[in-house]
Amino acid sequence: MRILFITPYPAGRAPSQRFRFEQYLPALTANGHKYQEEAFLSEETWAILYKPGHSLSKALGILGGMLRRTALLARVSAFDFVFVHREAAPVGPPVFEWLLAKVLRKKIIYDFDDAIWLPNTSENNKIAAGVKWHHKVASVCSWAYKNSCGNSYLAAYARQFNPNTVVNPTTIDTVHLHNQVRDQARPGRLVIGWTGTHSTLKYLEQIVPVLARLEAEGLDFEFRVISNQPPNCRCAH
Repeated sequence: MRILFITPYPAGRAPSQRFRFEQYLPALTANGHKYQEEAFLSEETWAILYKPGHSLSKALGILGGMLRRTALLARVSAFDFVFVHREAAPVGPPVFEWLLAKVLRKKIIYDFDDAIWLPNTSENNKIAAGVKWHHKVASVCSWAYKNSCGNSYLAAYARQFNPNTVVNPTTIDTVHLHNQVRDQARPGRLVIGWTGTHSTLKYLEQIVPVLARLEAEGLDFEFRVISNQPPNCRCAH
């Protein structure tokens, strides 16, 4: 079986891709399947995407991604399934998904692990917010052969448009990839962790009261944030 993975980001760069499917790619190969991963963003565009400025380079990077997607359409006939993670293109309507499903008649596995149909504007993406076309998620869900959703909330949304929807939780490999640094059973101070990117740091404010309550109840813990930018909230103090 040949599987085409259509992704927003370069391979190995985004946590959602690593945990949703990239960690399983060696298993596909071991079982005789072949795959190809095609990112919308190049490594060069990814490196500057969330940095201030570089407007021309970012625009050219988006244009380059659109051209690569267009060229890819000529090669999808060689694949049995097309796995679309989040979206085929970060801006505009779901043109590529429509062509894949309705014109080329490919079986699409549509995968998402966030409520990506809800607008989420930050200082870094406010210029592109008007062309992100969040409501395209419903259309892609309806065209998909099957929807793969990270939790039951996401699956409930997808099932409004397509009953062929499964809950596919985001997992980590605790045997081969993770949890090898130290013995988690070793006694020590409790660590509560949060991981995300600049676009979701604002949600930390919602858990500050919970952390304060735990502290008031005498729980001795350390709260760690893993992100590409430092948090700007009360939890950082």
